[in-house]
Amino acid sequence: MNKTFLTVSLSAISVMLAGYLLYQGPDASGNELFMGGGKKKKKTMEEKAMFAEQRMRYEYDMVKDGGTGLIPGGIHEMELQQARRIPEKERSQDLFLSPFADNSYTAAGPFSFGGRTRAVAFDKRFGTGSNRVILAGAVSGGLFRSADGGTSWTLVTPQNEIHNVSAIAQDPRAGNENTWYAGGGEPIGNSATPSAGGAFYYGYGLMKSTDNGLTWNRVSSTFAGELETFDDAFDFVHKILVHPITGHVYVAGHRRLLRSTDNGTTFSNVFIGTQGSFADNGQLDIACTNSGRIYLAVNGGFPDKDRRGLWFSETGNLNSWTRFAGGQTLNADSIPGWRANSYTSSGGISTDSRRILLALAPSNNNILYAYYENGLSQEGSTGTPEADLFKFDFGASTYTNLSANMPDFNGQKDGIDPLAVQGGYDMMVVVKPDNPNMVFVGGTNLYRSNNGFTNTSGTSWIGGYKYWGPGSTTFNILQYDNHHADVHNLVFDPSNPNRALCATDGGLHLTTDITATTTATEPVKWTMVQGYQTAQYYHVRLEHRASGTQPYNFIGGMQDNGSYLKAESGNDHTRAGSGDGGAAAIGKFISFDNYTLFVSSQLGSLARLTPGNATSIKPTNLTPNSSSGEGEFVTYFGFDADNPEDLYYVNFNRVFRTTNATTVTATTGWTELTGVAGAVNPADPGGDDIGIRAIELSRGPYLSTHAMYIGTTEGRVFRLNDPRNAAAATQPVDITPPQINTIITNTLISPSPRVNVSGIAINPNDDNEVMVVYSNYTVTTGTGGTRRDFNIWWTTNAKSANPTWTLIEGNLTLPSIRSCAIVARKDGTGKAFTEYYVGTSVGLYSTLGVKDTLAAGKPITWKREGGRTLNYAVVTSLAYRPQDNTLLVGTHGNGMFYTTIPQPNFTPNLNTGVNDPVRNDKNFIQNSWPGITDGQLQYRIGNMFEVKKLVVQVHSLNGQLVYRNETGYQNGNLNLGHLARGTYVLTITSGDYKQQFVRKFLKK
Repeated sequence: MNKTFLTVSLSAISVMLAGYLLYQGPDASGNELFMGGGKKKKKTMEEKAMFAEQRMRYEYDMVKDGGTGLIPGGIHEMELQQARRIPEKERSQDLFLSPFADNSYTAAGPFSFGGRTRAVAFDKRFGTGSNRVILAGAVSGGLFRSADGGTSWTLVTPQNEIHNVSAIAQDPRAGNENTWYAGGGEPIGNSATPSAGGAFYYGYGLMKSTDNGLTWNRVSSTFAGELETFDDAFDFVHKILVHPITGHVYVAGHRRLLRSTDNGTTFSNVFIGTQGSFADNGQLDIACTNSGRIYLAVNGGFPDKDRRGLWFSETGNLNSWTRFAGGQTLNADSIPGWRANSYTSSGGISTDSRRILLALAPSNNNILYAYYENGLSQEGSTGTPEADLFKFDFGASTYTNLSANMPDFNGQKDGIDPLAVQGGYDMMVVVKPDNPNMVFVGGTNLYRSNNGFTNTSGTSWIGGYKYWGPGSTTFNILQYDNHHADVHNLVFDPSNPNRALCATDGGLHLTTDITATTTATEPVKWTMVQGYQTAQYYHVRLEHRASGTQPYNFIGGMQDNGSYLKAESGNDHTRAGSGDGGAAAIGKFISFDNYTLFVSSQLGSLARLTPGNATSIKPTNLTPNSSSGEGEFVTYFGFDADNPEDLYYVNFNRVFRTTNATTVTATTGWTELTGVAGAVNPADPGGDDIGIRAIELSRGPYLSTHAMYIGTTEGRVFRLNDPRNAAAATQPVDITPPQINTIITNTLISPSPRVNVSGIAINPNDDNEVMVVYSNYTVTTGTGGTRRDFNIWWTTNAKSANPTWTLIEGNLTLPSIRSCAIVARKDGTGKAFTEYYVGTSVGLYSTLGVKDTLAAGKPITWKREGGRTLNYAVVTSLAYRPQDNTLLVGTHGNGMFYTTIPQPNFTPNLNTGVNDPVRNDKNFIQNSWPGITDGQLQYRIGNMFEVKKLVVQVHSLNGQLVYRNETGYQNGNLNLGHLARGTYVLTITSGDYKQQFVRKFLKK
């Protein structure tokens, strides 16, 4: 079976959408049906709003104050300042397998596709001499630069800055092209950093580069306010433009057009609207002719009705603007057919956005296209395109309404055809540089007209979802090959106007011929831009089997991009699920002909994938939510990594158990653990007010002494003993830290505070040792006191009736803690110790020996992991395999990374420490030789013939495992010619860990 078949097999039950999957129940033949519609899934605006709220609620609940429901002002700047003060973990060749040595983190992709991208630009000198520079900005992944035409990419966002880019502009003037500007902020849907508006993603002013994008600095005059509050026009930078003659910098901020006449040092307003305290309907767009005339588009839902529409100015000065379309009164100060204004039926100001975009024809600046939301719906049998297009010819002083020719192909599919723009989320209009009549518009799909949309005959569907050809009346929904739905930008190679880059929710896509007419269904051929690692993970997992060598098999669920599997060699990922991915797991992966995967998508979908089959296994009779789904936006399930038949599906506060994950169906094989819902939400066991977002299980082959730990959105922690065999009505034990119970009792929100347990970690060798982390920044109690001291808790007697919990935040008091792991390992001398890892909103951190540190009366000290590799990325998910100490790191905006932590010490089901082995007893291993080798290393056994197995390992001095083999008790010869020069450590350990041989050697 090849890799592509894995995708096809899932499409049998799902739709390949960037937005979501929804189970619709069985059809007449009993088949499971899934229906998709992008981010707008239903046929009423109210239902669309409900769906959007599910994502906002999930993401916002993670970080808001559990007492007030608000994001504390200034918290992100404060947590960054604290993060900068925390020392990085040391990295030194002299740290001989030291617990103090930093791990080496390796990027794991996805390299074959990216995440949501709105900004991309070719250097205008691209193709001249050696210039091959491209800049791209991922909405939550940061600013990237390629110096080789997109073959490789470097993250160039300053180390201490938020990874938030939505607009890029270059100074086009000769001699000034090395100057660039970038800004951020997205008023629709993101979650990587806190924001008071739920899914709003605030920017933080402008960044500027004067060395052609190599290094960037924040423009200090543009970030005076708080990141968490809409208090400045720079919170949302919709467009940046550098005047081609004067070099003045224009920023289309939120409800303000600002201008700098001193190279970005200071800014002043040149077009003003009511700023307001909320972030709706404030988008602006700007364009400028080669001769210096400036055009401005103001959202048709702007709060100031007299400011809406299209304007021009010859100078860009304040009060110099003349409106030419979009005024308050049709045929008076607007033009016939204009539908971009948004009013209520009574004429009041509507809350509906009418985003407007502009495109000048580069080869004829007299021609301007205006593309806007028209307020209509494309859904249902009577649906119509959701955007209009006008053409203005200022040379002839004419305009043409082209709206009747907007894309509407045969058949109809909600969210796909006719033209859908998802409330203005994905909109784009661009004119080909050398042809004023070749116009491109985007929504969920990308379209091309070779006659300027003067009729429909010249229109082609060239990206997004796949078009099924002339005469087709139905859609088997798949992605367009090497492209992605939700289109945000299209830019052209300055040296070749047929070559173009497209930015979507799936990253960047390149075509060498944008004019191609290869086939009716996919006329333009695209290739995915590789190495642009910007995926936004919610959950990651690795395969529970430890092979000891590459490859490592990973899987994860992402925002907008479903679930993908990384298997076999390299960092290519294979699609395993659509929608907004949630929890995912690898039951097994032997090859692409032999695997079992479990994937989920938003609002409750759960499927099992095997070669040639994709089966919905979501239990029936679930609690619905307000968006007609059956679960939280990010679907969650617990998976027993060491006993992969055991899976625990979460439906809000309800948990369903199967002990036959490879054969369970939607209707058979599930048992609802009713006692869990009764304990988690006794007032409403079948309700959706309280959710379960964390489940962790004891490690090792299953024993009746194992436990399942559960964390809820109310902040409580429960333990269910013997989860595989527990009677359905068994209630788990409430083991919530007493201090958290006090916080919950005294919070301001009633009836249910949102204090979110975001992660639970269990010592793989002792399930009495548990760490629990909370993602909320603060919780304000009823007495008005703000608490920040509650995010990381630890206990060594979690299986007692009343565990003793200790707060171990130490020097990490401010960040939102998203994930955690407890790692069992040994140092270079074989001494056992434990490390603790937490993923946060500002990077990955670790500490060691908590028990000994506390016993000595010393403070807990966390250190930052990963240096510039991980930087301050939002680490949403950690997955740990104790067999070989592989730690997988999932970030929201920068893909996944992994490390192999030296000297694993996995001894499950003992619940006790293991005595250190006897070292260098010549009766075990006599010796090894030579001490200096060009590649061959030998060892000779002694006379302990009762030893059945040897584990032979070689580590570098920084602790990295470079060789591992298991063999019988016999003499051995290692071929290490592949190793680089340097000093290494050979360890030979008996299978029962009672004996160990340790020796250094030099590879010359």
